[in-house]
Amino acid sequence: MRFATPLALFLLLIIPICFYFWKKASKQPTIRIPIQVNPSSGNTFSTSLISTVIKSIALACLIVALARPQSISKTQDRKESGIDIIMVLDVSLSMLIQDMGESSRMDIAKETFRTFIEGRNSDKIGFVIFSGEPLTLAPPTLDYGLLLAQLGTVQPGAQGLRDGTAIGDGLALAINRLKKSTAKSRVIILLTDGDNNVGRIDPITAGDLALGYGVKVYSIAIGTEGRVRQPFPQQTPMGVVYQYAWVENRLNPSLLKQISEKTNGKFYRVMEEKALQQVFKNIDKLEKSEIITKDKVKYQEEFILPLLLGVLLLLLDRILSIFLWRQWA
Repeated sequence: MRFATPLALFLLLIIPICFYFWKKASKQPTIRIPIQVNPSSGNTFSTSLISTVIKSIALACLIVALARPQSISKTQDRKESGIDIIMVLDVSLSMLIQDMGESSRMDIAKETFRTFIEGRNSDKIGFVIFSGEPLTLAPPTLDYGLLLAQLGTVQPGAQGLRDGTAIGDGLALAINRLKKSTAKSRVIILLTDGDNNVGRIDPITAGDLALGYGVKVYSIAIGTEGRVRQPFPQQTPMGVVYQYAWVENRLNPSLLKQISEKTNGKFYRVMEEKALQQVFKNIDKLEKSEIITKDKVKYQEEFILPLLLGVLLLLLDRILSIFLWRQWA
């Protein structure tokens, strides 16, 4: 509620003055047709006081109406410029290595991806996995439930992909999913723990392709380099068991950094779980949807009610004076 002419409310200050003069005037000789031959002075006092109060309230209502009270209703136009994001996750067997915390690289990566997805609300997100070959699990979509369900199914070797690390092929498939996007910003988040060693498309060529389509690549290299103890799943009549062997884990940070810098993205080197969580928080801050809001305010005039109330009170005072108190002047 607001008043269009609030200065008019200062006229309320004259009500005590009017009250005084109306009360004083009511005690002056007037022409009356009395109901009783000898009305008591107490009745005269009470009727004059009632009349003065009614007129004072009526005047207050009329002043409030003059100030033009208005009710306010707001509507908001919200325009969101979303971001299309493709998450590209390495699912090679080396992701089973436990060198970043109590969980495997894969479990840590999946939980971090899950938190990232749950933190978005207006961006289309797609999901691509790769090892020796790439596979699309979800095109860019707002169905985050689908994304989370697909993420839950991911395990190294579970999708039947051949082993290896085809970074170039994974990037190329993600770019293909984004090339027809009309979003203001298009982003690929690539997470891998190895160097490109198989595939048909060179990672640098894939980076050039991303640059041509205006796609930014945020690349993340996780895990330690050198000799690591890697589990290898073996299917037995008792289920899947893991045999361990020492392997040489190789990364190519300079390759990933070159791709990210070429596409105006960023490269991150991560060797522990908390650092990976912080990386995704940084990406989340860098790639925010643009939200434009415009408020529309509508004012509805509400002076009719106090105006009618004031007029009705003046009419009531006059009716009481004529028919009840027999006061004609």
